[in-house]
Amino acid sequence: MDITKSLNCRELRDCDVVDSDGQKVGRINDMTFTFDGQLKLEQFVLAGSAWEEFLESIKIKPDRDPLFDASMIRRIGDKVQLESNVNTLKTTLDKGAIPKGEIRWSELSKKQIVDLEEVTIGKAIDIDFDIDGTASLTVGGGMIEETLEKIGLKDDIDIIVPAETIDSIGDQIKLKVSKDELKLTMDQALENPEVRAVKDSRDVHRGVVKVRLFHKPR
Repeated sequence: MDITKSLNCRELRDCDVVDSDGQKVGRINDMTFTFDGQLKLEQFVLAGSAWEEFLESIKIKPDRDPLFDASMIRRIGDKVQLESNVNTLKTTLDKGAIPKGEIRWSELSKKQIVDLEEVTIGKAIDIDFDIDGTASLTVGGGMIEETLEKIGLKDDIDIIVPAETIDSIGDQIKLKVSKDELKLTMDQALENPEVRAVKDSRDVHRGVVKVRLFHKPR
């Protein structure tokens, strides 16, 4: 899978999905992930009129969730390009289409994030995909939102926490680090020149700057 730029779930949901024949299949409505020390994208859930028309043509109710595996993706850029055509896709009618252990983004985004002592940190407001394919949490709410509001950058900064800092995902997302450690790391990251430049050009700045915590060069 070739990822041409860093992007997130929010941006992916705006992308058209095109099959190997160049046919527009629909748009991404949801995604599934697994976690085993790394957050791994597994499947996409589609929506859109083109897909619904196809389901109707093969006598399947269009309210079922069509899926395709992440391994079927050739390239992600302005569009999501698939290796296969629409006829090879599956739906949640298929037994085991979403295996046990996979979790939908729509469910993950409702979970609270807690530190190693189970103190609430905030929520996962998005998942960020770097060009090397690694996935990380974009964290908001709670102390994250409070800190960004204090410096007037709530809408200008995304705080990215790598999957390596996640201990487990169950009823909540538990981190391996403490709230104080996270806060200290974030405060240090917000002092970098790129963030200061956002502060100085707030009136003309239009993009969102991604601030990666606990970042280790690859």
